[in-house]
Amino acid sequence: MRIIAALTIIMLTAGQALAADAHEISRRLDELFRAGSSRTVVSMKVTTPHYTRILKMEIYTRGMDDTLVRILEPKKERGVATLKRGSKMWNYLPKIRKTIRIPPSMMSSSWMGSDFSNDDLVRESSWEKDFDVILMTGLPAGQAGLEYIPKPDAPVPWHKVVGYFDSETLIPTTIEYYDEKGRLARTMTFDEVGILGGRTLPKRIVLTPLLGDKLGNSTVMVYEEAQFDLPLRDGLFSLTTLRAGR
Repeated sequence: MRIIAALTIIMLTAGQALAADAHEISRRLDELFRAGSSRTVVSMKVTTPHYTRILKMEIYTRGMDDTLVRILEPKKERGVATLKRGSKMWNYLPKIRKTIRIPPSMMSSSWMGSDFSNDDLVRESSWEKDFDVILMTGLPAGQAGLEYIPKPDAPVPWHKVVGYFDSETLIPTTIEYYDEKGRLARTMTFDEVGILGGRTLPKRIVLTPLLGDKLGNSTVMVYEEAQFDLPLRDGLFSLTTLRAGR
């Protein structure tokens, strides 16, 4: 009986540790390029069978709720901006001086013609809060895996998402997205891990669609600069700032 009791305690402890690991991995994935506040400079290369397009943008974040993205290059698109504040999101088009409210139904739509969605960029959904998480077993040494199942009311368009991580650093290596038919719809890979803003992070993210009219496309994001937990001025995440262009 003592042996059985001891084994039960060990199994419970292991299960609690696995659950804690899943929670910690999900929290870190939510905050991968965020902190109390952050500023990053990112290049984005969009490739399709018909054209290649390169953007450079500056991104500010505050916690998980606020994001401001402003395009710096090319010149013809400079000043185009996106603001997320809480659960609300807007795009600003400086050429026509128009602010457009993005409804929740459009969060899974393409951001600026890229393969990244509005939600990918500004994080309306949360890995930690919007999914039930299953810790995968039987993976190669040094690799951890999580299967994410969206909760019933979560603002998530996927049937499930599977993430693979370095088990020591908890840095993601690959995320697979499955559609409502259970098909692998796209992959997101993370590489070029190095020091960025004093943190160890993947500097490059490659998003590859695998179905439909986006087959043959890819979008590559490269983080060039990063600062974390920096002071941000009052009013930065406002419609006034969105329209001001700075």
